[in-house]
Order: sequence, then C-alpha cells, then structure tokens
Amino acid sequence: MVDALVPSKLFDTDGQLLEALEEGSETLQNVTDIFAPLMKNFHIYFFWGQEKTDFGTTRKYVVKEHSAAPILDDTERAGLPYDHCNMCSFESRTAPGYRLLVAALMTYTLNAPSTIAQRWISATEMLKAKRVTEAAELMQ
Repeated sequence: MVDALVPSKLFDTDGQLLEALEEGSETLQNVTDIFAPLMKNFHIYFFWGQEKTDFGTTRKYVVKEHSAAPILDDTERAGLPYDHCNMCSFESRTAPGYRLLVAALMTYTLNAPSTIAQRWISATEMLKAKRVTEAAELMQ
C-alpha cells in the first residue's frame, strides 16, 4: 500500500536494509555485539551529522548522535554541521568540519606504521609461544 502512495524517490520500501538499520533491530544489535569486543584493537573517531536530512516531505536525523557517536572510553567524537547525505561533501578546504576530519585522518595515518609494526611483533611472539606450547604438549 505504501508503495502505491509514496513516490519511490522519497522512500525505498524495498529491501531489508532499512529494517536492519532500524533502532533496536536484531541485525544492528548483532553487529554491535560482534564489533564491541574488537573496538579496543582500533582507534575510533565517531562523526555524526548535526543537521536533519531532507526526505522531501519531512526532515529528520538518519542516525541520532547517541547512536552514531556513543560515549566510550578511548574514542573520539565530533559532530559535523551537515545532514547525513552531505557530511562528507566539503565545498572547500575551509568548509566547517574539513580541517577536523583531515586532522583525524592525518593523526591516524601518521600513527599507523608504528602501531602496525608493534602489532606484528606481538602477533609473532604469540604465535611463537603457541607453537612452543603445542610442541611441549606433543613431547609429553
């Protein structure tokens, strides 16, 4: 019924993506449950759009701040003065939020080589310890 009344450009009623992204959906909860324990392995900077998105007949937030940028230990967060569709479309290098985003990317990019090198060392040491343990078990 909705398909017949609402133009497809305003609202896509096909597909399971919209349902999966609904607040409180089982799919979204499963993704969160899987990702949460892995977060400590990453440097995370949460961004959200501070303006409501225009859907033609209504304006609303696609992702609310508390969902897009939860307050968690060892993470960074910032709002960008755009709607969801335009939050990564900067008109110029002086556009609001551009320097913030570039600074975050530069920081993570500059820190990545040493972080990755240390993780390779740790992974190699863990693998070596595992092999020593396995060899000791075989010798018993």
